Amino acid sequence: MRLIKARFDGFRLLDGAEFNFSTDREKNVTVIRAANESGKTTLLSALQWALFGDEALPGSYTTISMDIPEGKVGTTTAEITYEVETAKGTRRYRLVRSLSDRAGSANRPKSTVELEEIKTTGSDSVPNVESYLGQHMPADLREVFFTDGDRALSFIEGRRADQQKRVRRAIEQLMGLPLLDLALDHVKKAEREIRAKADRVAGDDKLTEVRAQLEALDEAIPDTELKLATAAEEIANLGDLYSRADRALQDALKRGNKEEVAADLAKIEKQLAASEARKRAADAEQAGLLSGLEFAKEMMGPKLKAAGKILEDLRKKGQIPNSTVPVLEDRLTHAECICGESLDPNDTDGARRRAHILHLIEDSRATDALKARISTLYYESRDLTNGKVGWKDKYVKAYSTRLSEQETYEDLGRQTAELEVRLDKIKDNNVQSAREMRDTYLQQLSSKREQSTRLDVTLRNLRQQRGEQSKAMETLLARESKGKRFAAELAAAGDLRKIVEQTLVTMKTREVDAVSRRMNELFVQMIGADPDRAMIRRAAITPDFNIIVYGRNERLLDPSQDLNGASRRALTIAFILALTQVSGVDAPNVIDTPLGMMTGYVKREVVKVAAASSSQLILLLTPDEINGCEDILDAVAGEIVTMTNPAHYPVMLKHDPGTTDARVIVCKCDHVSSCESCERTAPVTSRSSQETA
Repeated sequence: MRLIKARFDGFRLLDGAEFNFSTDREKNVTVIRAANESGKTTLLSALQWALFGDEALPGSYTTISMDIPEGKVGTTTAEITYEVETAKGTRRYRLVRSLSDRAGSANRPKSTVELEEIKTTGSDSVPNVESYLGQHMPADLREVFFTDGDRALSFIEGRRADQQKRVRRAIEQLMGLPLLDLALDHVKKAEREIRAKADRVAGDDKLTEVRAQLEALDEAIPDTELKLATAAEEIANLGDLYSRADRALQDALKRGNKEEVAADLAKIEKQLAASEARKRAADAEQAGLLSGLEFAKEMMGPKLKAAGKILEDLRKKGQIPNSTVPVLEDRLTHAECICGESLDPNDTDGARRRAHILHLIEDSRATDALKARISTLYYESRDLTNGKVGWKDKYVKAYSTRLSEQETYEDLGRQTAELEVRLDKIKDNNVQSAREMRDTYLQQLSSKREQSTRLDVTLRNLRQQRGEQSKAMETLLARESKGKRFAAELAAAGDLRKIVEQTLVTMKTREVDAVSRRMNELFVQMIGADPDRAMIRRAAITPDFNIIVYGRNERLLDPSQDLNGASRRALTIAFILALTQVSGVDAPNVIDTPLGMMTGYVKREVVKVAAASSSQLILLLTPDEINGCEDILDAVAGEIVTMTNPAHYPVMLKHDPGTTDARVIVCKCDHVSSCESCERTAPVTSRSSQETA
């Protein structure tokens, strides 16, 4: 199918809007330029509604114009002209779909559709339009050929099971695999009918028993296959949930375990209290060294030594220690002096001598106080001047201990403050709950994998039993002439069944591999991935329909987590283009905002690759998407128009469009030109604002 022309009346913003699409094989690209809120997505929806019917729109989607008052009836019409290549040549058709709806109605009515073939002699009406349209563009292919740049990411984002379903459905539909499934069902039905006829004709109890077993097996095998497929989807979904739960746990652990942080805080606070006690002891020890005798020895050592020498000289002269008064007083207690003379108070000479001694005692008392102090100093100085002091070593050690303990105390204080802040931030961060959730999914995943293994074994056994029972039936039928004909028919049906089954398996394997290889080629080209240096090396589709990406060292990357926005879009577009190329389906690729989040090389390469890989490419682009790709579009675009929303005046549009209707204006301006209708005001940047000011 190739789109030639489209016209829409009353479809939301599209009222009287006409579009011509390029059918040039060399310049196969049509560009619809439109700023945001100017009808690009509306046009994509309108095309899908016209070709695929009401099911292509969301249930709550209303097609009628916003200018229709509440309660009033509005009519929506879409007219599409397209052509199809057939064995008899190119055939052209005109499709008209319409509906009338009441503004504000909760239920959208069913549309009506007409299809006519355009011939040189006139137009012929085509009956059974929906089924006829399905031959030209199957509804199952809608999401592949009509792509919203954001929604297309669903092939690689969201739940893994949903991704697998979308990828598998797209591949199977494009490769025509559902037709083979129908053919296989038809062959199975024929087998059942042949067995039933053979049983009725033969009337053999053993044959009846074998047929009953085959019928039971034919019911059990598809049922087991369905259970196995369901288990595979559940495994994929649980694997996705487990991965998310594990990431949530890792994130929670990075933020901190509330219980662990609280325990760490209590531990640090205990260490802080012990450090504070040690710091006080170190302070006291250092203070003691600055006020004790050893400090005096260290500070006044030379002076003390000089004083000690003087005192020692006084001692040697007998002036210290002081003992005059005590010696004289001691003599007065005796009857004679040390010289042998009498000190008897009853004797005249003794009394005279005693009086003289008392006089000496009184004279000596005045000088003895000083001598007593000097004597004390003498004895004390012996401690001050004798031996090694070692105060300096003690002080250095005490100072180092105090300084180290002070640093420890301050470090523990910082740790305490940090843990208090962390604890405050993670009040609602339940690591234990996250761990339990992760472990629950892991347990369910393990259980489901075990179930899948059991189902796989069961399925193999059922298929083996079916083969044995089929041979048993062939043997029973071959025994009698009436059954030989049925045996031949069953053998033929069985051979046909095997051919179709093997074809299905081969096509699924081969076609998935072909799409995978082509997708990788396109993707690598789009992102410019150097095979030796790039962080992203290649992309692939797994046998179970997962799109995966490999980085350096064959490291598996999660497309939804590990790729940037531009690479994710490039990957989905590469997948869609690979599907259309491998399938050989001749149909337009209509892509809304494909270059969002892209700049530079990637954006340019996506345009080049998409143009080269499509039979007909219709791009709905914003001016920002076009920026930097003008030269490429010059080379590949056969049709370019611009859609403008008049509601953007005067903020974004430079000229008054002359209407306030809720409808876009379509002009012939290409990707580098503008007119009175579409010329836009220059965006005001912060720098230009400052310069203006």
